[in-house]
Amino acid sequence: MENRKIGYAVKRLRLKKKKTVEDAAKEIGISQSYLSRIENNTQTPSVKVINQIADYFDVHSSYLFFDEESINSFTENENELLSNKHININDLEKLNLVHDNGSEITKEEIKYVIDRLKELRNLRENYLKDKD
Repeated sequence: MENRKIGYAVKRLRLKKKKTVEDAAKEIGISQSYLSRIENNTQTPSVKVINQIADYFDVHSSYLFFDEESINSFTENENELLSNKHININDLEKLNLVHDNGSEITKEEIKYVIDRLKELRNLRENYLKDKD
């Protein structure tokens, strides 16, 4: 498990939520020093802790595995989509996604995208379970 990605994502989410390490750790249910080590990439969290962190920040656990470069390359809408714990067609429609050629994405295409995202998330979750 590559904790550099996790540490960056956790810190980014914590700062976005305007929480101190102490407050976030307490609310997650781990020690302040443990959360600090995760954020500083010196501690690899267990799957259980990854899920606790994801639940606390209300994101899907797979979001914690995107590296800094990837997260920074996404638009705000893409970040919102990727971090959402639950994906539904209405949320995707609100994002006003378009094809490269400028045409709107159809409901069928949105459903296809949702199915692929679910598959990706399942693959990552299975990978995490195998690593723990």
